[in-house]
Amino acid sequence: MENPTKESFVITTKIMKIIGWYPPENKSKLYLVQAYTLYFLFLVVVNVLVTVQMFLKKGYDDFMQVIYIGETIWYAFKLLPFLRGNNRIKNCISYFEGAEFQPQDNREKEILDNSAFLCQVMSKFYIVSIACAEILYAIPALFSNGHHLPMPVWLPYSVTSSSLIYYVTYFYLCIAVVYTGFATSLLDPLIGGLVFQAVSQLKILKHRIQNPQNFLKQKSNTAGIYQKLSECVELHNAILKFVKEYEECFSWTIFNQFLGTTSVLCFICIAIATVPLASVDTIKYTSFFFVVNCQVLFYCYFGTLLYEESDTLVTAIYLSQWYEYPIETQKLLLTLMERSKQPLILSAEKLLDLTLDTFTAILKRSYSLVTILK
Repeated sequence: MENPTKESFVITTKIMKIIGWYPPENKSKLYLVQAYTLYFLFLVVVNVLVTVQMFLKKGYDDFMQVIYIGETIWYAFKLLPFLRGNNRIKNCISYFEGAEFQPQDNREKEILDNSAFLCQVMSKFYIVSIACAEILYAIPALFSNGHHLPMPVWLPYSVTSSSLIYYVTYFYLCIAVVYTGFATSLLDPLIGGLVFQAVSQLKILKHRIQNPQNFLKQKSNTAGIYQKLSECVELHNAILKFVKEYEECFSWTIFNQFLGTTSVLCFICIAIATVPLASVDTIKYTSFFFVVNCQVLFYCYFGTLLYEESDTLVTAIYLSQWYEYPIETQKLLLTLMERSKQPLILSAEKLLDLTLDTFTAILKRSYSLVTILK
């Protein structure tokens, strides 16, 4: 039976290949040159130009520009693991294509189909949203009066000196916006989707534990049941190994997301506190506040799903027909139960747990900050 897991990240891997984040099959190292070149030209250089422009501007008080710089700086750190550890990321994406994760009946196929569908929907939603945002961000400058650029940057030359210079600079900045948008849009659906793949495998594990006889020709074959439950132990070990590999691969990225989000939230709270309540700026800053929080919610939600699914594994074992099995099989289930008593909790650099409790704490502190500043 075909495993639909490999279809979950087709869109993501295609974009990663374009920007040099996904190692090719021919083992060529040219993709690294491509990846670092694009990263430097369209993220590092543009960030430096925007920062210089902000500090050279006399009396700058545009909070959105400060927030933008803060976001992009954290994005630069957030994307580094994708440049340095792309082989590990490739292994994480293809991890669930192993033999132990293959569906064995229609119920398991349905679980994996639903997981793949959700991952594809998340990727498409993020890409479409980013594309629309980039168009709305860049196009108005092109049709406005005068030679305006998509973002305020410091340049060692004048863009008004000729139309050619203006259009070259304009399209360079547009490419930078597209690169930053699509590069960052890959992260959230990929990181959340991989966690959801692990959640789906836990559902399959519980299904196999409670119905081992469904995979046997002879329902009363005790030796066959023991073998199937032994495979369940191996599947559980494989899931635990994936979670460990996942944390080593993405922990720094997630930690930078949390650190960058909390820093940006401080600026947003200050901005909300300094503008009139009934104003367009309040709506703008409040909307951005919710968008930034949604990024954290995304990680925390899928982390909570993994926690809750692993936390019910002990109950699933207890609700199986363990009382009808031989002592040897019962001992096998008891070992698995003891190992499952500690649920899986994802963390960012061992400092922040990816749970809804963490997200709630961030919201409470943000609200308290706005209240105090008001």
